[in-house]
Amino acid sequence: MFCSSSRWARLRLALAALVAALVLAACGAGSSASQGSGDSLTVQLSWFSNAQNGGWTTAQTEGYLTQAGLTKVSILPGGPNVSGIPLLAAGRADIAVTTAEAYLQAKAQGLPVVAVYNEFDVAPTGVLVKKSTGWSKWQDLAGKSWTVAPASLGWQWVQRTQGLRFTTQNFNGTYNAFFAEPDGVTQGYPTNTVYEARKLNIELNYFSYASAGFNPYGQILVVTEDYAKNHAGTLRKALAALSKGWTAYLTDIPAATRANDRMVKDNSQLAADTNWFTWAGQRPFVIGGRGGQQLGAMAAGRWDTTVEQMKQMGALPADWNPAGPLFDNSFLDTETMPGLTGLPGAPAGSFQGPAPTISVPQN
Repeated sequence: MFCSSSRWARLRLALAALVAALVLAACGAGSSASQGSGDSLTVQLSWFSNAQNGGWTTAQTEGYLTQAGLTKVSILPGGPNVSGIPLLAAGRADIAVTTAEAYLQAKAQGLPVVAVYNEFDVAPTGVLVKKSTGWSKWQDLAGKSWTVAPASLGWQWVQRTQGLRFTTQNFNGTYNAFFAEPDGVTQGYPTNTVYEARKLNIELNYFSYASAGFNPYGQILVVTEDYAKNHAGTLRKALAALSKGWTAYLTDIPAATRANDRMVKDNSQLAADTNWFTWAGQRPFVIGGRGGQQLGAMAAGRWDTTVEQMKQMGALPADWNPAGPLFDNSFLDTETMPGLTGLPGAPAGSFQGPAPTISVPQN
């Protein structure tokens, strides 16, 4: 089930419309989120407000964005039907949170966009199964039906490298069917989904795509090249505030509490205990092997690996070579990533049962 040349051709047609939209927006034919004064900013998240956006929310609740001079900040929720890069193209966002895969495919089609920040060192995406199945290795999942998000390519990499064959169906945004069936395989994170299953007395096993060798940057920030050129000062201030937000969210319990309270207020479907469990479980993925390194920074070798893997899967043209840099670290602040050791635990009683114990591959 790899991407065929015809599938890539269809993707090229879809992205061609985005290229045209982005050109029009750059020429002033459409509205632009960045047309206001230098103190304004619009950020499009990839999902609804929750712990995975902890850096942005903490930058709001602790006043880091305001202190940086950004007094008109809109942080827009995402969801299963929201794609940030088209919103950049339409001029409806200044910064979009997206996946490395979606960004590279847009870049390959010629969209003038650039990655400027990475939030998750290790992508937490993988698949989940019930422990009652006894399945504990990739080979146990052969011949099953997997529920996957088409935009994430990890399942294709597993097919290619583990020699597995299985059928797929698209993820619809909820896990109700998975919880009800005895032997399902579903794409997800080992945080919120694991905890929601725990509340139903269901224990899950997690298989990370990173453990199979597919580990693109997990959550990146993308801007148009035009925005990076013409709003460099605003971008630097925003990313500096974001880095302060992530540091506080990872290490400061009172700050994390204020941010989590804000998330529950902003997202009526978010349970406070689930969010705290996610906060505890996602920190190894955010930090990864970057303790003491510059927050948000990316490396050429990591991007080169992802490009090559996507070419092997047919998700990028085999002859594509980027015309310019895939990322730009020059807008980053000097804030460094905290280490994994010595992190505080969640407040007592903030979630049921033991804290998540997660081992993630180190880059």
